[in-house]
Amino acid sequence: MPSDPPAHFFDKPQHPLQRRYEILRAFFHERLTAEAVAKRFGCAVGSVYAMTRDFRHWHDPAAHFFRAPPSRGRPPAQPGEDIRLRIVELRKANLSVPDVRARLHVEFPDSTPSERVIGNVLRKEGFARLPRRTRSERAQALTPRLQAPASVVLDPQAREEFSCERAAGALCLLPWIRRYGLDRAITAAGFPGTRTLPALQSVLAFVALKLSDVRRYSADDLWCMDRGLGLFAGLNVLPKTATLSAYSDRTTRSMHQSLLGSLAALWSERQLVGDTANLDFTTLPHWGSDATLERHWSGTRGRSLVSLSAALAQDPDSGLLLHADASTRNATSDGAVLEFLDFSRRHGTQPRFLVFDSRFTTYAQLARLDREDILFLTVRRRGRRLVETARALEPSRFRQIRVPAASGTRVVPAREDTVRLRGFGGELRQITIRRGSLRRPSFLITNDFEASLSALLRRYARRWLIEKSISEQLSFFHLNRLSSSMVIKVDFDLAVTVFAHNLLRLLALDLPDGYRRLTARPLYDRFLCNAAEIALAPGTCRVSLKKKRDLPALLEALASVGTPSIPWIGDRRISIRGATRS
Repeated sequence: MPSDPPAHFFDKPQHPLQRRYEILRAFFHERLTAEAVAKRFGCAVGSVYAMTRDFRHWHDPAAHFFRAPPSRGRPPAQPGEDIRLRIVELRKANLSVPDVRARLHVEFPDSTPSERVIGNVLRKEGFARLPRRTRSERAQALTPRLQAPASVVLDPQAREEFSCERAAGALCLLPWIRRYGLDRAITAAGFPGTRTLPALQSVLAFVALKLSDVRRYSADDLWCMDRGLGLFAGLNVLPKTATLSAYSDRTTRSMHQSLLGSLAALWSERQLVGDTANLDFTTLPHWGSDATLERHWSGTRGRSLVSLSAALAQDPDSGLLLHADASTRNATSDGAVLEFLDFSRRHGTQPRFLVFDSRFTTYAQLARLDREDILFLTVRRRGRRLVETARALEPSRFRQIRVPAASGTRVVPAREDTVRLRGFGGELRQITIRRGSLRRPSFLITNDFEASLSALLRRYARRWLIEKSISEQLSFFHLNRLSSSMVIKVDFDLAVTVFAHNLLRLLALDLPDGYRRLTARPLYDRFLCNAAEIALAPGTCRVSLKKKRDLPALLEALASVGTPSIPWIGDRRISIRGATRS
């Protein structure tokens, strides 16, 4: 009769410890021979003799059978007693595990425990998980208790080691700032400073936040604890939200324009830009109620919004932004192209060819550009009769032109004519582009009668690509949520955004060919979003980046710019390399 399940557990042991116990019991207690025990349990006779030999040397046999087996792998890390007590103290203040770790990273930079170790300590001390809280509740609980140290300039003689968990890749951009003299452009712009925070460190603090993808400065103060971001700006830690907000109140439009003009002159001097500038408007929405703001059309949302309208100018080849102005009003929007020309002439960077939308200017101002020998390519406003005439044309009268697109190339049907427009006072070259049977045709006008039709279409197609760059600024650099309704504050934020955007473009231009067309978000995800161990000593700053798939491409680009000495981090020569472990 087969045994029932409980008896079967003892007849055929499956667990290794139980099996060893039954073998030894049969040999010593039942006094069976080794051959009989081996036959019963299906093992070798030599294995039985080995188990009995070891058993005779055990001082506490019960410990081998009736206690939990030792856990595999390394034993869990145990922080020091002072860190353990600090963890308990911070949890009693209702700080979450990430907040506790951020605080410990400042207080114990050389021995900061991981979030897993902190969680183990809290569970061992009997703390339950905190209830789920909203962002505002978390910030309210964090603000009065989590106090970052005051921001001070780095000591050139200091020796210390610390880690940066997320935005260490931003430190890789310091050699490009030094190589192109961007720090001198900030200094020459005349930005304000204080006795403790010089102007250069103050502006670089804003740039560091732009490059670290911080969505809202006032959401929490955890970014104040990041030593890596502070090092980027030449500080121990970044200034707090109140300091940053008060600083932007002290800047002026002339400072912003001086910085942008110095940057444009640098690009022209280094021959990084061509003879063409693409111009476009972007709408910066304001989600509050402010009577001083106007309503502007937002193409991404398909409606009119209370917002600011900013004019941007971009070089189509390098992707560098040449100009930005957040003071555009509805009544003066058609003069944006002339304002850009005035700006570029003051700084000696006037382009020869302008590509822009029809909103930028009027036909009378186009005539002024023509008299000043400035070539332009823009969109003609479409009337009903003009559209009907273009649709009535035979398809055979259009040429098939291949132009670049965001996902490769595409073929568009186009034809050209010579037209006269009221207000211009001369002849213009008109290009008609068919866009399918259900969409209205587009009309381009230009005063360039020498370039070929395909060259003009390719030139304008590159302007279509600027819209992708603008949408990325709205998302990655967070221009879609204005910090204020004051134009001066937004204009400063826009100038800092242009600085950060161009810094990423300089990195992309020195990367291998496959990376040069990457935009801000992919560049951040692949290269800047990384952790590192940082060691400071007099004259040297060593950054050991953790292993990442695209790290070799970044190290290759860094080798091309060298290891310069960075004045604002204590005249330390920065050395960036890959870490030996993950």
